[in-house]
Amino acid sequence: MDGPILEVAGLRVDIPVDGSTLRPVRRVDLTVGRGETVAIVGESGCGKSLTALSIMGLLPRSARPSSDHVRLKGEDISKASPRRWRKLRGDRIAMIFQDPMTALDPCYRIGDQMVEILRQHRSISRSDAQARAVELLGKVGVPTPEERLSQFPHQLSGGLRQRVMIAMALLCEPELVIADEPTTALDVTIQAQILRLLRDIQRETGIGLVLITHDLGVVAGVADRIVVMYGGEVVETGTCDEVLGAPLHPYTEGLLRSIPVPGETRQGERLGFIPGVVPRQSGEQTSCGFLKRCPYAMAECAGGPVAIRDIAHGRGVRCLLPPDPGARDPGLWTRFETEEVAS
Repeated sequence: MDGPILEVAGLRVDIPVDGSTLRPVRRVDLTVGRGETVAIVGESGCGKSLTALSIMGLLPRSARPSSDHVRLKGEDISKASPRRWRKLRGDRIAMIFQDPMTALDPCYRIGDQMVEILRQHRSISRSDAQARAVELLGKVGVPTPEERLSQFPHQLSGGLRQRVMIAMALLCEPELVIADEPTTALDVTIQAQILRLLRDIQRETGIGLVLITHDLGVVAGVADRIVVMYGGEVVETGTCDEVLGAPLHPYTEGLLRSIPVPGETRQGERLGFIPGVVPRQSGEQTSCGFLKRCPYAMAECAGGPVAIRDIAHGRGVRCLLPPDPGARDPGLWTRFETEEVAS
């Protein structure tokens, strides 16, 4: 069998700010296999997008990334030169950005932007590049693709701009695609179409897909594996069924409590929530990062950073609790939430 397309070990990002150091990404490990969809989930500010930008070599200059390695099909790209990155991006690794209106250049027509990508990485004539662009636009469901080549981004709807972004990411048939919240600004109907489109293309081409989102409901029918992040760390990993069906980390449990369940959640019923706020990610950790928001917190949780434990092959959790969700008192969450509301 082929090895993983992407292997990330010990990824960290430090950002000097006002005499201190922010650490928005801490010790992240990640692997993606051929044809596999790995979803990175967590609330805003947990480090999902910075992890993706670090893998792509697109962090701002003030950021200081470090890692044991970031390998793309065996090649360590963490130390790649700017020249090497220009060859990699768009060719072997591509990214679908969160907001296509700001990711697409407003001064250039759609066709010019797509042709430029192809001619940067392939020895191809302009007419052949335009034909390939039309083919990809049609494949992702853009109507009258020939006409779209002469249009500017502002002349397209949000859904069409997102489809153009997907087509651009697939132009050179990359081995890995990172999709950073590709459906955030879209209505529910278009959102489902985009996710189905990504899944269909992946089945046809065998690309590895990293899907970044804050919505666990979005990944339920798409992801093979889920990586849950909190406070810049990976707090839980496992298959989609394992993480959604039997969450081991209290943070994952809290996220699932906040999602209405069709057929179970009654109209007017109050949804669960996670009390408190995400702590500022600066300095070294002296306790579990989720300590002050956890209903199951114990004295041992304040004893220092918690290492991630391997429960089974591909199943891990960064928590001191026994890996048995059924043994936990569900009433603790309710009492914890009630105390927060009262205070």
